[in-house]
Amino acid sequence: MFLQIGILFLIILFFGGCATKEAILDSNIDDLSLSQRAVMYISDNKEIATSNFSLKLREEYLDKYFSVWNKDFVPPSKEDVFWGLSSKRGFGESKRYHSDGFLDELRLNADVDSYPSKNDYAIMVKTANVRVLPTIKPRFSKQDGYPFDRWQNSLIFAWTPIRILHEDKTKEWLLVQSAFVSGWVKFDEVAKISKKDMNNLMHTRDFVVPIKDRIPLYHKDKFVVNARIGMLFQKIDNKIYGYYRNNEGLAIKIPLSFDTNLFSKFPLAFTQSNIANLADSLNLENYGWGGMYENRDCSAFIRDVLMNVGIFLPRNSLAQVNTAKSSPYSTYITLPKDNDEKIEIIKKSALPFRTIFWLKGHIMLYIGEYNNQPIVMHDVWAVNSSKGLNILGGISITTLIPGNEQNGINPPPSLLDRIEAMNIIVK
Repeated sequence: MFLQIGILFLIILFFGGCATKEAILDSNIDDLSLSQRAVMYISDNKEIATSNFSLKLREEYLDKYFSVWNKDFVPPSKEDVFWGLSSKRGFGESKRYHSDGFLDELRLNADVDSYPSKNDYAIMVKTANVRVLPTIKPRFSKQDGYPFDRWQNSLIFAWTPIRILHEDKTKEWLLVQSAFVSGWVKFDEVAKISKKDMNNLMHTRDFVVPIKDRIPLYHKDKFVVNARIGMLFQKIDNKIYGYYRNNEGLAIKIPLSFDTNLFSKFPLAFTQSNIANLADSLNLENYGWGGMYENRDCSAFIRDVLMNVGIFLPRNSLAQVNTAKSSPYSTYITLPKDNDEKIEIIKKSALPFRTIFWLKGHIMLYIGEYNNQPIVMHDVWAVNSSKGLNILGGISITTLIPGNEQNGINPPPSLLDRIEAMNIIVK
């Protein structure tokens, strides 16, 4: 009897007990007792940018946004778009290694030798997942790697300009390039756009942005799309417009019913208040690695909030901080390893609601100080402490040492320990 119980215990331990090596804690960290509303940290509501500068930001943003429709567009190299095929074998949804047969089929369907097989001007007609490879199946680096599906590249919103570069052998998937991401989307999520509509979009400057997330929009009382913070809508007279895909795969322009109180002219005035209110409107959203479940991760949160004031940022966190190196109105600062020196530089140089802090794999918006400590707002999966992993799973306002009260003698590296650089987006 005891032998049977012992064997049963070993089976349970082997199959269930080691799924997560790190303890997951069910208690909240002390930092979450801080106000979780960005508006509470506003220190100055003067316009950060003059109206003329805001117009300049608008021009720069739109030029980059529509850049894939330019005649001088150059498609990315095979190495850049098919890197997923050369990555190490990972784990699928069953927590088992991907089979050789599955990976071989992916390679075959990707049809690398024929790239680029297309060169079509197009537009997204649905909000969609951009995949690293033409499959909805995940790739996790570890058996317990959820939610970090390495084949999930990004979410891309409806009405985003794209260039269709390639088609897989099944014709289910199209490889597309936008101004901020490339990857595979389903064929029915895009439509080719006419030269007339394309030129009209590229030359208009009358756009609006939603100031609330997930606003349902309709055409003739039929649901079309949820307006998301980070989306642009063309406005003509008192109507905003979107597109649907017809049976020939062409984009057809349609007016959308909308509440004028929930949209604002692009760009919004560059103020702490506007940025704080936009950020606060997202603070109930769950974390979404690469845009999974149509949620946001750290860099998507930063990108979608700041686009409303005319700041165009790349999708990747490292690229976001590095924009300061080429921007005439930004400042890039490499931070020292010593934490006291870091804090001194942050307090001296960082500007609230227009500075981002970067560490490997993460990006945060600096929003000011509280009790003499720098405060950041970030979309974060979890923070580590000596006791284990604290799942935050969404947008949180914290210090740079969240979970510090749970630490012992040899704590894991904190956010402060790991921050390497900051970008003051507008000096």
